[in-house]
Amino acid sequence: MRLYEGMFIISDTIAGADWEGAVKHIQDLLKNKGAEILDTQKWDERKFAYKLKGHKRGTYLLIYFNAPEDSIIHMKRDLQLSDNVLRSLIVKTDKIRESKPEDTEKPEEEPVATESEDTSPAPVASE
Repeated sequence: MRLYEGMFIISDTIAGADWEGAVKHIQDLLKNKGAEILDTQKWDERKFAYKLKGHKRGTYLLIYFNAPEDSIIHMKRDLQLSDNVLRSLIVKTDKIRESKPEDTEKPEEEPVATESEDTSPAPVASE
């Protein structure tokens, strides 16, 4: 068994109508070929630069899973035949990457000069 990362683009009509069903469909396709699902993350819905199978938008799904190396070819074939999946990409990975937290800290701003500080121009030397 090896760790894989799969990125799937799901049809916008399917994702909008039955997101849980679409995710379960993809997970079932993977499990039928011997995969063990470790993590599932929903990404954004995005507009495409060009149409994919007649769709202008799609929702991205990231899945980390363990699977036998010889089963990946069969998974890719099943995903290509699925009407729910517009595109898929499966790559080997070493570790599961955590998704970025939504509440990221803002960098500290530089302090602003107050009236109590001396902000007058420096004296000009005269000859």
